[in-house]
Amino acid sequence: MTDITADEALEVERLNDEFKYVRDSDQYGKRDAWYIMKEAPWEGDCEDYALTLLYRLSGYSHTKMWISLLTRKSKLCFCTVRGTGHAVLKYKGEYVDNIQKSFCSKEIMEQDGYEFSKWLFIPYQVAIKLALGVYFKRKSLWQ
Repeated sequence: MTDITADEALEVERLNDEFKYVRDSDQYGKRDAWYIMKEAPWEGDCEDYALTLLYRLSGYSHTKMWISLLTRKSKLCFCTVRGTGHAVLKYKGEYVDNIQKSFCSKEIMEQDGYEFSKWLFIPYQVAIKLALGVYFKRKSLWQ
């Protein structure tokens, strides 16, 4: 049984309708830049998708998003998919990412070839990577 509400599932569908996967190296010329998408274009990679979805699920509130991360109610999980590093959002015990595009169990993801690491992105890492992402995005707009 899941605690995901119909509104939360709908928020995932909305983001999926708008989201286009773009590698950081193609978008910013950098290997790893994290960003919360607040307006179009809704382009980014797995971390951008996970963070943007968490921001939306938190009522479009940075404060609620950070409280969720700091209290570990939500987590950004590191895994590999077909040998490539990947970020997945864990929210209310369910997992979601830009590949599955809906909430599901960890077991379903593992059956689909996801290999989860015990390592998680801690909130301080998220903050630093988001700050760098803002810098890279602004820098790319100035060029």
